[in-house]
Amino acid sequence: MPQLTTDLDLACARLRAGELLALPTETVYGLAADARNEAAVTKVYALKGRPPSNPLIVHLADASQATQWAQDISAQAQRLMEAFWPGPLTLVLPARPEVSRLVTAGQDSVALRVPAHPLAQRLLQQFGDGLVAPSANRYMSISPSCAEHVAQQFADSDLLILDGGPCQVGLESTIVSLLPDQPACLLRAGMLGPSTLQAVLESPLQLGAAGELRVPGQHHRHYAPATPSLRFSQPPAQALTDPACAWLWCGQAQPSAGPAIDLGNEPQAYARQLYAALYRLDRLGAQRLLIQLPPAGEAWQAVHDRLARAAQPLPDND
Repeated sequence: MPQLTTDLDLACARLRAGELLALPTETVYGLAADARNEAAVTKVYALKGRPPSNPLIVHLADASQATQWAQDISAQAQRLMEAFWPGPLTLVLPARPEVSRLVTAGQDSVALRVPAHPLAQRLLQQFGDGLVAPSANRYMSISPSCAEHVAQQFADSDLLILDGGPCQVGLESTIVSLLPDQPACLLRAGMLGPSTLQAVLESPLQLGAAGELRVPGQHHRHYAPATPSLRFSQPPAQALTDPACAWLWCGQAQPSAGPAIDLGNEPQAYARQLYAALYRLDRLGAQRLLIQLPPAGEAWQAVHDRLARAAQPLPDND
């Protein structure tokens, strides 16, 4: 069974031995391995059940390490690093030739991030090199925002989990590509929004990849509970009286016969609690999980992205 620890020496020893480690970041918990060790990286894909066509993000201790992984780092990339690292921003940059194409899923680009979680920072500094760390969950299931979620996902493993408490952002990082002869592209929405990024870039962000670039989190079904989940704008009245229906509200909760959680209508607080709420509701054995759609607007963009991949629209609602 999984083991929780706060022992950085033990964590580093596991990584240096080519084993896996779950580590906290400010976004979600990651399933970490030495990014220079292809055998260890292969274990990440195998334990998650993640296809090798889905690239991994390399986590670094600080921006000075980026040149060991990427080449042709543009002035725009430098500005984003200075403004938002450490933080919930991943940059896709041209990969150095020696970077394993197992990490990049065969592409000549590499995704890099410097996490802001203090325990992740200390671990990365002690380890001294890059760690791949996709979300510490089974492929396409709910991302973990605390150590207990990781233990639930990998209950049949001996995974070591570095316990850093609940994640403070709660949704995966924003991903931006900055590749030669291509515009800056927003590839995955996160809580660091486009307007904030564009103010630093001093140029617009294109939405979506230029060409066939692949990045994490783009599968149409992702972040999903096992309970069949539907998202709605207006709650179906008949479901409110059905005790087999569970509910996730966004500040407009109505009385229901089934279990319910109201996360409120403040986007940062909602995002921070979303995955924990999905874990709680998913374990109740409900027949359906009904999720109220949040308001429109940039502040909610990342939440809408995750809910669109986790839940289908309720018929006649979207």
